[in-house]
Amino acid sequence: MTIAHFVNIAYDLEDVGLLWQPEIGDEISTKAGETQISVLVDTGGLTPRELREAYLWLPTVEQMVLQLEARQAILFHAGLEVSETNFCYKTVIQRQKNKFEAEGESLRNSIGLALRDMLLISQENHLH
Repeated sequence: MTIAHFVNIAYDLEDVGLLWQPEIGDEISTKAGETQISVLVDTGGLTPRELREAYLWLPTVEQMVLQLEARQAILFHAGLEVSETNFCYKTVIQRQKNKFEAEGESLRNSIGLALRDMLLISQENHLH
């Protein structure tokens, strides 16, 4: 379930403006069949735009943290939260005066969700 859920998160990230600069070694999914997960080993002569049209980028935790840093956001907390009522990974991102929190079944999912929320708010602020 985790990778299938992350594919949905990756689509959300793409929808809110996370732009993929294709590099050999990136984890990808074909947009025609989301269950076909692979690693980009050859661009096949496709331009970055053509690659973005054909494939969905599945950013790693490290790549998402780099995206946060590029946007001057701080990964304030990322880790396992265990209590009597909760067992999940929790991420807290701090950017300027805003705080973005997300919970997921994996660290990758929780960071992706928090990044998505941050990009969504940033996108809304640019529209107003």
